[in-house]
Amino acid sequence: MDMEEKRISSELIYDGIIVHLYKDNISLPNGKSAVREVIRHQGAVCVVALDDENNIYLVRQYRYPFASVISEIPAGKIDAGETPLEGAARELREETGIVAGKYEYLGPLYTSPAIIDEVIHMYLATDLAFEKQDPDEDEFVEVCKKNIYDFASQIMKGIIPDAKTQTAILKTILLLGGNR
Repeated sequence: MDMEEKRISSELIYDGIIVHLYKDNISLPNGKSAVREVIRHQGAVCVVALDDENNIYLVRQYRYPFASVISEIPAGKIDAGETPLEGAARELREETGIVAGKYEYLGPLYTSPAIIDEVIHMYLATDLAFEKQDPDEDEFVEVCKKNIYDFASQIMKGIIPDAKTQTAILKTILLLGGNR
């Protein structure tokens, strides 16, 4: 069955700093026309920083759209000319002061595939060394350390709402051999 939707035209509606909103006219597989509003995004990374004692390092920060402080794994957008791995290492160092000796790719995460083309590249970082935290000027983060299994329990209870954090933590636990 052919399910491909073909773009006929595209109009930039909003050109923001991080997101760019387009209105696309498309042709459906049945030949009819439709409109898709699509947010284009440059891509992002997130990192589960795991030490030898199964502790993870999180950042607590205020998230404006939800008007609350959220605990999440270090993350951020990929800068121009940067590979996802370079972005992950930079974000981890800036937000937490952690430099990892080893990275393992956990895969891509499509945050909301119906409306945004953002891909978050997820990584597991191990062999950790600690340096000085260096957040961006507009970033106010508090670093905290938690046992990964205790944190996963909070995820399962619905206490941790952040999708990238849920996904990357649960994938890491599977890599570690499952829940204990």
